Amino acid sequence: MSQLGLILQESMGSEREARTILGLLTDPMEGAQRRSVSLMRLLEETENAEKGGGEVGNDSVCCVCMGKKKGAAFIPCGHTFCRVCSRELWLKRGTCPLCNRSILDILHIF
Repeated sequence: MSQLGLILQESMGSEREARTILGLLTDPMEGAQRRSVSLMRLLEETENAEKGGGEVGNDSVCCVCMGKKKGAAFIPCGHTFCRVCSRELWLKRGTCPLCNRSILDILHIF
């Protein structure tokens, strides 16, 4: 490793140590319990809420185009969009616009 590389590595290590001491480099989920919910459970809850209300609210409309009904969910995050927007986001962006998680696949909702 070159001398410049060693200096850079040392500098970054010192900065990381200082940030840790100051509490700037903490995990936002530290201390909080991560709640893992299956995508099917989320879909069931959404379906039950729609059946109970009787009226279709804004939750069923795609938040990207604001025109089409949601028909697809991103895997693994589970956020829902219309099929056109979800396909376009996956191909052009690769990450969910709501949580920035990588999109591995799209689940079509019927």
